[in-house]
Amino acid sequence: MSEALVKGMLDPANRQILNFVPTALGRRMIGTMTLSSLKLAARITLIALLPACSVVGQSAPPSCPVASTAKSIRPPAPRPTSEALQAIAAAAAADPTFLVSAEPIPNFGIERYRLADYTQCTGSVGCYWTDLEAQTRRAEVQLDSLVAVHKASPQKAEKMAIVLDIDETSLSSFCEEEREDYGFIPSMFNAWIVSPEASIPIPGTLRLFNHARSLGIEVFFLTGRAHEMTEATAHNLTAAGYKGWKGLILREDSEKTTPTTEYKAAARARITAQGYHLILNMGDQWSDLNSSPKADLNVKLPNPYYYLP
Repeated sequence: MSEALVKGMLDPANRQILNFVPTALGRRMIGTMTLSSLKLAARITLIALLPACSVVGQSAPPSCPVASTAKSIRPPAPRPTSEALQAIAAAAAADPTFLVSAEPIPNFGIERYRLADYTQCTGSVGCYWTDLEAQTRRAEVQLDSLVAVHKASPQKAEKMAIVLDIDETSLSSFCEEEREDYGFIPSMFNAWIVSPEASIPIPGTLRLFNHARSLGIEVFFLTGRAHEMTEATAHNLTAAGYKGWKGLILREDSEKTTPTTEYKAAARARITAQGYHLILNMGDQWSDLNSSPKADLNVKLPNPYYYLP
């Protein structure tokens, strides 16, 4: 990567998005940034490869509380590998006695097997936890560079802040997702995230949080959870190791039906109105990151469990 490209990437006038695409051979990071029209009238896509073997950190799922795993809605059963499932389909397609239908949509049951392999780091589909670790480490490196640039910029008088989503960004719901057989059942999920069992940190995000605080950066947690969950959410964040944050923002009654992108953008606007410069915003959904105001660096973490528009 050229020095000029790196300098351009870190220009505080730019807005960046780090997107992570896991692959079986490596971990592909895609950062997309729109440069000011006064500098370059172009769209640049930066692609860097970080092999899984170069990542040191979490490489396996967390240990789940016994009470959580004991209440699984599906009894344990042998799980076929991706290779075995492909072999079954290939054998049927090659057998002249079979009349095989077109299936343009992946079978949900098979996708759940693949999801289980991915989150438990088995089989050939990769490992969710090393993907998370790689992306948070990359964000941490870029945070250092952005802070240095900010301190030397005309905006240096502005207070620095980062924004972190909570579910699947700061705290992991893996144990509950596994218990629900990766079905994301809202009633069960919402009950679990306010339980003491849900204080499971994502190590890379906790490390990033502590590093940001050591640099004098304030941290705001911004979540789509309802305000009735404030006390339990604060308790679980603290129990997970997150201490010394500046703000914890949850949906008020008037915001419960507001689209997530709109709700979170309005919350970020309130933060900047307090005189903060948003250095980094990190979440696992596009709705955590889209719409203005955006941070200098917008980090998209992988989430194989669910999608929130």
